[in-house]
Amino acid sequence: TKWTCWTKWTCWTLWSKWTFWTKWTLWTKWTSWSKWTVWEAVVSTQSTGAFITRLFRAENKTGFIKAFSSNVANLTRGNQIENSMKYLFLPNFHLWPRFHVNISETIDKHKCEVIEFHIPLTDTMKNLQLCIIDLLHFCMKEIKKHIPTLDSDFFVIENAVSKSYFRSLKKTLKPIWSHLGSNTKQLIDDIRTIGMLNNHLVQFNAVQFYKTVHRLRPSSSTKVSMWMFTEAFERLLNVSKKRVEVKDSDLVERSPKWEAIEEVLAEIKADGGQKNVLFCVASYATAKQVVKFIKFGEAEILKQELNDSQKIKKSEFDQGEEEIEEENSEFGLESSHQIWFLIANKSKSFMISDYLMSVDPTYVILYDPDLYIIRSLEMFRCRRPGQPLRIYFLVYDNSIEEQRYLTHLAAEKKAFENLILLKGNMILDTDQDGRRGLNSQLERGKQSLTFNDLDKSEDTRKTQKVEEFPKVVVDMRDFRSSLPSILHKSGIDLIPKTIEIGDYILTPDICIERKSISDLIGSLASGRLYQQCTAMCNTYKHPMLLIEFDESRGFSLQNHSEITDSVVTTSLQTQLTLITLHFPSLRMIWSQSEYTTANIFHELKKGKEQPVISDVETISEDSSIYPSEFNHSTIKTLLTLPGVDSKNYFLLARRFKNLCDVSSASEELLSKVLENKENGRKLFEFFNEKGASSSPEKSNQSAKSKYAKFKKFRKK
Repeated sequence: TKWTCWTKWTCWTLWSKWTFWTKWTLWTKWTSWSKWTVWEAVVSTQSTGAFITRLFRAENKTGFIKAFSSNVANLTRGNQIENSMKYLFLPNFHLWPRFHVNISETIDKHKCEVIEFHIPLTDTMKNLQLCIIDLLHFCMKEIKKHIPTLDSDFFVIENAVSKSYFRSLKKTLKPIWSHLGSNTKQLIDDIRTIGMLNNHLVQFNAVQFYKTVHRLRPSSSTKVSMWMFTEAFERLLNVSKKRVEVKDSDLVERSPKWEAIEEVLAEIKADGGQKNVLFCVASYATAKQVVKFIKFGEAEILKQELNDSQKIKKSEFDQGEEEIEEENSEFGLESSHQIWFLIANKSKSFMISDYLMSVDPTYVILYDPDLYIIRSLEMFRCRRPGQPLRIYFLVYDNSIEEQRYLTHLAAEKKAFENLILLKGNMILDTDQDGRRGLNSQLERGKQSLTFNDLDKSEDTRKTQKVEEFPKVVVDMRDFRSSLPSILHKSGIDLIPKTIEIGDYILTPDICIERKSISDLIGSLASGRLYQQCTAMCNTYKHPMLLIEFDESRGFSLQNHSEITDSVVTTSLQTQLTLITLHFPSLRMIWSQSEYTTANIFHELKKGKEQPVISDVETISEDSSIYPSEFNHSTIKTLLTLPGVDSKNYFLLARRFKNLCDVSSASEELLSKVLENKENGRKLFEFFNEKGASSSPEKSNQSAKSKYAKFKKFRKK
């Protein structure tokens, strides 16, 4: 009981103090804390948790660091446990599985009253489930043809029905994702769609499931997948249609789980007393279905849905984004009973235990089996000794839903067993906790990063410790990425500020807007990038657009199949070309990874001044690098002419009234004003092309008519 209270306290320690990091105004205060607690211990070198912990340990050698994690499966992947301990400066780790003696005794002492409902599937649901399994087999078979080197575990049906299967598959294929064809990518996305079909089969009624299948039918306006032409999909469509093709709504096939809910609610009502009832469901859509069922009854719901003549929209496939109000509700029970809902997929792990304590349920109905919810309920029961807690466990017998739960149960046990073996063979650093300052994770400078992306032409053995690191102003919103952590590790001091223009200010003249590939595409489509480039070019002498790629993917903007010979205005290459032509002073930097970006920042900072904080704070989108006496739009046009640059434009702007006067000036006058004969010749030849009329009067008249629309260089 004490241990579970401790985990709740550590959860609040991290999240209640999180504002310290976002504000950065209390830097010296939080680094002097006597303790630092990390709730989710699964971190990487680029994660924000590792960054904060490194800052804490660098400033505080005596404080202790504790980390907790309930995600056992992630700790067994690769070297995750060793890396997490290294980046969090943890010298030891302890395992507390359910089969541990102390844990087992505590749980046995405070056992929950569990009533299991193994609900049999109807004949039509069994048929539909077989169709879904056949569709999964078809997609996995096609994926194996396209990617024969993929691990064989991805072609096992028991793994394919897992909730994490699609995420694991995408993560495994991430390095080669840009090289995959469109058909292969479509097949991978189809795995997720078919998995959602299975969820809808066990969570929704017959009418809702038919609507879902109906929306997936091939049409001319949508991209058709290969599995939609299989016999299994045809059977799926026909069987789901037969379940609802009846004249009377009373003849529609009823959901077996809803019948079980009626039985459970009748039993709870018979108990009497003032009790709270908690439904644990997998999505908001399921919660909405349960709410309607309790409030109106199944017959009324089916009648309304059958009589609904509204057109089925494609967007309705992703149901469940509407929130279920968490206020107390009464659904036909006695007024003393209150029903609450817990959405498992939408709840963070650290929030579930606190939510259970706030609701304090007496009855819990597990509508959708979830292993983590069950573990949280066990802890909740141990924290309330002597208080009654009855759990109704609803699961379809011999179903994919049951198989998924059993797979997660076996994976949890296997993960603990692997960690026990790993703990006995683990080798740790002599200064693992970083208290003596000898830990390599505390070193800063380019020599501390050992990644291939960094420039290693310099002899790091000759690198001497620098007393003052270069400084970079960072937009507060960019701390959600891992680049600030890498910059700090590479030896750059970060100055967090909320800046309106750019993401990183390297010098008084250099401003960088950082974009990932997805951000770049979105900004080009919305027009936001044009506004950002305009603001940077008007404010800084050296504006730069940094386009950063994912280091685990191929270095390419688009697939080769997406590149055509013709010029398409909506293509990525065309839009970037237009940006380059429209903003001549803008420089584009291509970075292969975040470590390459850190090296680029060091090169750009060499021999340059540090950014002035007071100037950065005063700069806004209304600011400009041009003197206030000039019209900025006309000056930008002047800078595009040959022979005119940022060093001599003001000579022309103060000597001539507008572009019309410049175009009608002689070569001698232009050379005299620009103080350079070559620049004067280039500018004169630009306005007076070869073959033009030799008459000065005609030339001046044509120039006046051509450039008369431009504003004056100087304001009134």
